[in-house]
Amino acid sequence: MSVTDLLLPLFLLVFPTRSRSQCPTNPSPIVNDTQVLFSLRDRLGIKVWNETANPRAWRGVEWSSDNRVEGLALARFNLSGVLPAIWDELPSLARLDLSQNGISSLEVTGCKNTQLNLLNLSSNSLREFPGNISSLQSLESLDLSANFLSMAGVPKFSSTLRSLNLSINNLTASVSIGGNLGLEVLDLSHNGLSGSIPETFGEMTNLTRLDISYNRFSGDLPDIWSKNLELRYLDISNNSLQGGLPPSLRRLRKLADLSAGYNSLSGPLELEDGDFASIETLHLWQNLFNGTIPVKVGSLRNLRLLVLTGNRFSGAIPPELGNCSNIRQILLDSNDLTGTIPGELSKLSHLQQLVLNYNDIGGELPSGLSNCTELVHLSLKRNKFSGNIPDSFGNLSRLRYLSLYSNDLVGSIPASYGKMSSLIYLSVSSNNLSGEVPAMLQNVSTLQFLFLSNSGFSGFVPDWLPRLTNLREMDFSYNRLSGEMPASIGRLFANVQLYHKSKLLLLDIKMLGLVYSSFACPTSINFSSNQLTGSIPTAIGDLYNLQLLDLSHNQLTGPIPESLGKARNLSKVWLAGNRLNGSIPSSVADLSFLTTFDVSNNSLVGRIPDSPQLSSMDAALFAGNQLSGLPLTNTCSSTATLPHRPRRDGQGGSEHDQRDVTTLVSVAIFMAAFLSNERTVAPGTLGSGAREGFGSAGAGDPGAKAPTSSLPSLPEGVPLLRPSFSRFFSTPSFLNSLFNLFLD
Repeated sequence: MSVTDLLLPLFLLVFPTRSRSQCPTNPSPIVNDTQVLFSLRDRLGIKVWNETANPRAWRGVEWSSDNRVEGLALARFNLSGVLPAIWDELPSLARLDLSQNGISSLEVTGCKNTQLNLLNLSSNSLREFPGNISSLQSLESLDLSANFLSMAGVPKFSSTLRSLNLSINNLTASVSIGGNLGLEVLDLSHNGLSGSIPETFGEMTNLTRLDISYNRFSGDLPDIWSKNLELRYLDISNNSLQGGLPPSLRRLRKLADLSAGYNSLSGPLELEDGDFASIETLHLWQNLFNGTIPVKVGSLRNLRLLVLTGNRFSGAIPPELGNCSNIRQILLDSNDLTGTIPGELSKLSHLQQLVLNYNDIGGELPSGLSNCTELVHLSLKRNKFSGNIPDSFGNLSRLRYLSLYSNDLVGSIPASYGKMSSLIYLSVSSNNLSGEVPAMLQNVSTLQFLFLSNSGFSGFVPDWLPRLTNLREMDFSYNRLSGEMPASIGRLFANVQLYHKSKLLLLDIKMLGLVYSSFACPTSINFSSNQLTGSIPTAIGDLYNLQLLDLSHNQLTGPIPESLGKARNLSKVWLAGNRLNGSIPSSVADLSFLTTFDVSNNSLVGRIPDSPQLSSMDAALFAGNQLSGLPLTNTCSSTATLPHRPRRDGQGGSEHDQRDVTTLVSVAIFMAAFLSNERTVAPGTLGSGAREGFGSAGAGDPGAKAPTSSLPSLPEGVPLLRPSFSRFFSTPSFLNSLFNLFLD
């Protein structure tokens, strides 16, 4: 053996070689965390770290007491491309947030970092599961949501992994979770997963939260839940699951939140003693459940939210529901319920929202509901309630939303309603009320939406309306109002903010029923189909913030005032079916937002002003006059007459559709703005297909069921980062959190 052969092992021992693929050893005092940060700054191009030479003051860097980097919060740092294995260079790193960047892949060496326990890679551009990431031995929480992952299987992680989020990706096959049975939180929502719910979910005995909503799981809901003794939250909504709720699911004693909406679950809702012992939230909206609401629901003493919207429940509301003393929200709309509102509900002192729309519930409205002093949202539209509007409701000082639309109520609005100090939205449209528009409403300074259409009101247009300084929508159509319009109308909307589709607006959703304030919808005046006389007041031009105006089908005379052109934000104007004369004022050409200008069936003469807006409209909007010019094809006159809109008994402008009002909704509240054409409607928002007033008068069958079409899509001009985000913002848990935010 040569001397070289003898010395080589010794040389390797003293001077070890190290390839680039090998894991780094613990850094020497010279190669410390500070030097690593300087290197990362240069390699990743992190400009915000150039603001100071001291890395201990750099944004997003968390230092330990012994001057080691233990956390990096690099969200929204404009990182892109391939990211180096940061955790290999910082051995004390325990938390790494790389969310909301443009990272396409990771450089993972396979080293077994023993410190990193939280890794957030959400909202990046990953298309493949990062290789060898499962080798991180201490990893407890991994978030890969909102990427472009399409793998069907999830690698097996160390038993330390407790939380795994793969929501909002492109997973398409029935996912295989492998042997990750130590998971406590698993989120696979908003993907394209299909087939049956995997049996492995039933073997994850440590699960406390499972979300597989917004996928394509189908078949009967499996009876696999008997081992999930720790499960507290289960969201299986928006799939195509069938059958009923299996006994093993109902008997999970720790289950607090069950969301199973938008499936095809059917049959009676069966409950036995001991079922859902800890349930707080029960979301079963938009399924096919039938039969009666079980009496046993009254034994769910922890229940806070009950949503049975959009099923086929029949019979009466069980009086036993009054035993749920902790309940906050009850949504039973769009079913086939009959009978009356049980007096026992008056015992629910914590009740904040009661929605019974689109049923066949009748009888008189129980005055005892005024005992529910926490009520914020009361919606009883499209039922068969009769008798007078209870005077006692005026004592509900926290009430913000009250809809009694389309019932058989008589009498008048009680004077006590002038004391409602929080009321934002009031609709008594399509009832059999009488008398003048009650003057006490001028005291409700918080009112923003006032809908009194088709309710039998008579008298003059109130001159006190400008005192409602927060008012932005009013509908008095299909009544018997007479006389001239007061000049005071020119003082409306002086302080409101405008809504334009071209802008990204923040809306202020006020409750789960999507009542909002601020500039969530256009400012509007609707006095159509009354008996108004005289001329249109010149003060109409002072309504700079007015966007929709409907004075059609009255007996108005005289010319269209030249001042109308000063109301520069007008987008839709209806003046059809009056006795207006003279020419269309040239100032109308200055209304740059104008998309509808209906002056049909009047006595107007002359040439239509030249403007791109007017010339592009339907010629029918100018018919029945002696007009010429574009968009008419004739050169001198237009004598065709359009049919007059008849008044229909029991019909008027349909109630202000909360869904249309939710155009951007909101961020908060809205993010409902990010609702795209998914098949989802928030509980309590199922409404008529048309908005109350404009273009919808007389439309719809008062007895019809609520349609199940989707919420409106995002207005034009508003970009979306990822279409899949729209699905998240429509989840029941998100909407419920908005409601709770409002209440706080």
